[in-house]
Amino acid sequence: MKSPKAANVPDVTAFISELFSAAGLATDAAHRVAGALVEADISGRVSHGILQADGYLERLVNGTMSTASHPKIISESGGVVVLDAADMEGHLMAEEAMKIAVAKAREFGISAVSVRRGYHCGVAGRYVRMAAEQGCAALAMCNSKPVMSAPGGAERLVGTNPVAIGFPVKDDTPVVFDMATTEGTIGAIRQKLASGQPLPDNWALDAMGNPTTDPATALAGFLLPTGGAKGFGLSFVIDLLSGALASGGWGPTLGEMKGEKPYNASLLFLALDIRHFRPIDAFLEDARAGVERIRQSKKAEGTDRLFVPGERSAEMIATNNGKMTIALPVAEALGARAVQLKVALPAFLR
Repeated sequence: MKSPKAANVPDVTAFISELFSAAGLATDAAHRVAGALVEADISGRVSHGILQADGYLERLVNGTMSTASHPKIISESGGVVVLDAADMEGHLMAEEAMKIAVAKAREFGISAVSVRRGYHCGVAGRYVRMAAEQGCAALAMCNSKPVMSAPGGAERLVGTNPVAIGFPVKDDTPVVFDMATTEGTIGAIRQKLASGQPLPDNWALDAMGNPTTDPATALAGFLLPTGGAKGFGLSFVIDLLSGALASGGWGPTLGEMKGEKPYNASLLFLALDIRHFRPIDAFLEDARAGVERIRQSKKAEGTDRLFVPGERSAEMIATNNGKMTIALPVAEALGARAVQLKVALPAFLR
């Protein structure tokens, strides 16, 4: 296995930001995207980190991703808003959608923001955490290109289709539950491919329906659902709710991460302003009690600590020492893109 590149987080963030600026994003937008990608890496979500940057940049370069910083409001009715992202960068789109959802929840107690013509937005939990930090409970879901068959089937029908739910906790980081509906994700498989690692044996099937641990074979085959038929069912309803409510893409109309066909994802964001339900301090106390109940519960032999959803990632961000590693294939791709965009190579890529 080829050794990864070591780098300082601020240096990587600045370099990725320069690449996105050179590809056409506004300076502030480029910095936000770079920060989101690097945050994914240092939180342990490497599959959603700078590994994805070159694919985003390719779409900016070939014109299949818009350089816009804000989605367009298509309709607005009380706490319900429909947005058209028009193929803009996904992190920017999702941030704006959740901001609108929180603002509407402040007014109406509960809100729903539906988005069509979206692009990959990285870690879904990031957006429910944004809402939780403002005193709201929130849910985010989105669809993606089909990679999973129905149980017993042999045709790609639904995607990894993640769902995230979050809420605030007194004197603690928010609870953030974030899951894909497949055992592994496309990004995670690509990360394994880039680093020369095999897949767990419950992640994928080859094109003939046989189990495989080879990342390249898996990408040409099928991903397995988490929880068997339950994972497939959850993915199916996320696909339809995300797409149909937004009058957007779902099922076979969704595109690849790379290429010239629009990605065409659809997303749904819900926000609940806790203050409309009960005094927020009382909710925060209950949330705290729930968290402590898990942490202090009886442990199985050999277990040192129990975690609540999102706790590991939050701790990794909080305790990061300013260092990160970059898989060599990712470093090489970003270096080549820098040459194309006439961006100076940073020291960690030389």
